[in-house]
Amino acid sequence: MPLGDEKRLERRKRILNAAREFVGRVGYDNVTMKGLAEAASVTAPTLYNTFGSKDELLYEAVLEHYEELLEEAGPAVGVRGLDRVIAMLTSTAETVTREPNYVRTLMDSFRSRPGGRRLGRALRLEGLQALVEAVEEMRSDGELQDWVDPTVLATLLSGVRRGVTIDWAGGRIALDDLTDMMICSACVMLAGATTGEAAERCRRIAAERQGRLSMQPSERAAVGSETP
Repeated sequence: MPLGDEKRLERRKRILNAAREFVGRVGYDNVTMKGLAEAASVTAPTLYNTFGSKDELLYEAVLEHYEELLEEAGPAVGVRGLDRVIAMLTSTAETVTREPNYVRTLMDSFRSRPGGRRLGRALRLEGLQALVEAVEEMRSDGELQDWVDPTVLATLLSGVRRGVTIDWAGGRIALDDLTDMMICSACVMLAGATTGEAAERCRRIAAERQGRLSMQPSERAAVGSETP
């Protein structure tokens, strides 16, 4: 790769990383190109020339970060099928736990801004496609019951991921409970769709995660009963 191209890629990476950190600190609506330029140690014209607009820059920053998370939870050696599904859901939950302000800011933008809604749709489609691939692997490995449609199951799992995250954002699930709730909810669903050892494993994981939840019975009953 020519040295000039390598430097441009490094600068682009630095800008995108700075943009994600900046959004988490000040909130989506408070981001300005001037502030982004200062955070990334570049000039505002450089940002406009590279990305065109603030919304496009943030769109690329978040989407690239999400794709990196999907790759981390992707088909590594020995990680496929049910293991891959659990890894992707765990990765999502751990991202929220690690960067709660950043995720909450993004979720607010998904609802309130045209650019944010576009980004939200793109993230859901990317995540859904990865789940479809993992569930298809489950079918190939004989982990699914014959009647299960992999695309439908992946869509339901995507809904679990989104619903649990929304319940956290709405204050109905504590941050400390988010990972356990997401994996427990998914495994309860998967236990009815899988077969043999996979089904038994889903039941064990669901029971273990359920036992770790700090929520009181009344709080558990309230989860999902309200919209944010």
